[in-house]
Amino acid sequence: MSNIIMLTDFYYENLFQGLNMSIKKNSFTTISGPNNCGKTTLMRILSRETITDNIVMIKERDINDFLMEEYGKVIQCIIPLEIIFDETTLEEEFYLYIDSLEEIENMLKFFKLNKLLTKSIKNLTSKEIILSQIVIALIQKPTILLIDNLNSYFDEDERKEIIEFLKEIKKENEITIIMTTNCLNDSLLTDYLIILDEGRIILEGSPIEVLQQDNTINKIGLELPFMVDLSVKLKDYDLIDTIELDKNRMVDELWK
Repeated sequence: MSNIIMLTDFYYENLFQGLNMSIKKNSFTTISGPNNCGKTTLMRILSRETITDNIVMIKERDINDFLMEEYGKVIQCIIPLEIIFDETTLEEEFYLYIDSLEEIENMLKFFKLNKLLTKSIKNLTSKEIILSQIVIALIQKPTILLIDNLNSYFDEDERKEIIEFLKEIKKENEITIIMTTNCLNDSLLTDYLIILDEGRIILEGSPIEVLQQDNTINKIGLELPFMVDLSVKLKDYDLIDTIELDKNRMVDELWK
């Protein structure tokens, strides 16, 4: 699988001092780390909301070589609640990108937006606005979708539903998804996990592999998912052999 995004020896202010990062095409990657480690700034840089002189390669092209209109077809970025909609209704906003709502009927029903179409977007709840942002981004069929910090607005079950839905979209449309979060439990639903601290990647790999590095993760103040934390401790005492995420299977394993 080839890389669709590459940052090599990347510098930006006091946040990134020689960051090296690559994102595989068609992957679903979680980026995590403590507060103020640069997660949102990285989303802004990749979406070109923040411009730098550094070389960032997107689809084997320098990010600054894309025309703005062209780039919008490559990357869509959702930083919750940053878009200002004025008096626009949800229906009017969708019609800026599509000719018929039938094209997105399933998304509207899934996100429970189908009954809100005539409402002014500014009168929607924060959650409804963010879900609308996701639909608007997906309508444009980007090659890469960036989503920042859903864990501040949705509970764990809601985020799980959103992530599972995005995984289906990813499979159907072969898009690359990058999601930032402070909740490592979310990463278990994705393909790859990158953990940032002090301007660099300190851990990366499959979520299960990364999350077993409990000492490093605890040191930077992140919380391990409960079942991973329990499994790591039980493995240390040779009570189980592998990481087990299902509570019932864990009980069965311990009673063997």
